[in-house]
Amino acid sequence: MGWEKARAFVLNVSTPNGLGVIRSLGREGVPVVAVDHDAMAPGLRSRYASPLVLPNPSTRPEQCLDGLLKEGRRLPGKGVLFPCSDAYVLFVSRYRAELGEHFEFCIPSEKVLEGMVNKRRQYDEALRIGTPIAKTFYPSNMKEVREIRDKLDYPAFIKPYYSHLWYPVFGNKGFKVHGPRELEERYAHIFPTGLEALVQSIIQGPNTNHIKVCAYYDRTGERRALFLTRKMRQNPTEFGVGTIMESFHDDELAELGLRFFEGIEYRGIGSIELKLDDRDGRYKMIELNPRLWAQNSQPTYAGVNFPLTMYNDLTGRSAPPQDYRDGVRWIDTMEDARAFWWYRQRGRTTFGELARSWLKIDCHAHFAWDDPMPAFVHYRGGIEPFFVLADLLKSGRELTPASRKEAPAASPLWASRD
Repeated sequence: MGWEKARAFVLNVSTPNGLGVIRSLGREGVPVVAVDHDAMAPGLRSRYASPLVLPNPSTRPEQCLDGLLKEGRRLPGKGVLFPCSDAYVLFVSRYRAELGEHFEFCIPSEKVLEGMVNKRRQYDEALRIGTPIAKTFYPSNMKEVREIRDKLDYPAFIKPYYSHLWYPVFGNKGFKVHGPRELEERYAHIFPTGLEALVQSIIQGPNTNHIKVCAYYDRTGERRALFLTRKMRQNPTEFGVGTIMESFHDDELAELGLRFFEGIEYRGIGSIELKLDDRDGRYKMIELNPRLWAQNSQPTYAGVNFPLTMYNDLTGRSAPPQDYRDGVRWIDTMEDARAFWWYRQRGRTTFGELARSWLKIDCHAHFAWDDPMPAFVHYRGGIEPFFVLADLLKSGRELTPASRKEAPAASPLWASRD
């Protein structure tokens, strides 16, 4: 198959995950189709992609499959799939045989994928391989909750086995609990929904203790790309997504992450999140995401283009090994403003620090000078910042004196991270 004829289909372009892939491929001359079930997804407006709206892969998978196969039959050769959400990864996995007739893709095996999307199985694998994790329990009823309530180190965090099923119900990543009573109260609300959730002692430390080890393994198990990045801020500030990320090198942390990837015989693109626990000085695994992550445009700017590396691999083009630059920063501006405001209202940072941190940004989640329309859509024609400002001012008025003392000190984001 000639690589110039291979069309890339980016599945899920409503978030920075897919938008980063579109730009990383489109700027290199790769023909891209942006796929989403939401007709207002920002990535559908990118100048680097042709838009394609298909049914939701979670609620109407067979109709979504029919639409994608219809596109595949029109191609002169096989297309290349880039699933950019858990729902799309599971969709591609479920219909591997059918999609394989018209598309190339590289994702983990069904066994590995189920183990990664299900956080309980993920932590079981970590224990088998020897990757450190925080103290974790898996209660399935209130009797088991009462049995483990005094064995946890508090504060603890309740998180779902399956994030893509959890979020539509609760709208968050999970619940922080400060003691046994709150633990029981939360589970009393969770169990009636039928969702499964584990509880894990929280790894203590600031946002800058969070790092990601990102890698791409081809179908033979050869690693073709590696990238490390550190959270500088995140939103929500305790259990959220990175809003400023910075690239760095660390051989020991890379080895810790790669040992897990290789221990489960991982294939495809993925990222492992680790956090340094200030209590014992050990990095512990938080989770592995078996797909492209939200900040995947960052390594492209730093020198390692993950989407293009996988595209070249799947279309038979060789590519030399790539390294990346340290100190390259990515930002989700509006979400970082929310994170900054949380610290500012608690007296932990200043507007001067915000300005200095923003002056060192290299790439953005939504905005790009050569592709402005996705940001225009995401920011609702420019009015989104005003809604964010209103929310922040409201949250400031509602802040109590006691809550101003809850936050750990914020790290200066302009400091060098050698």
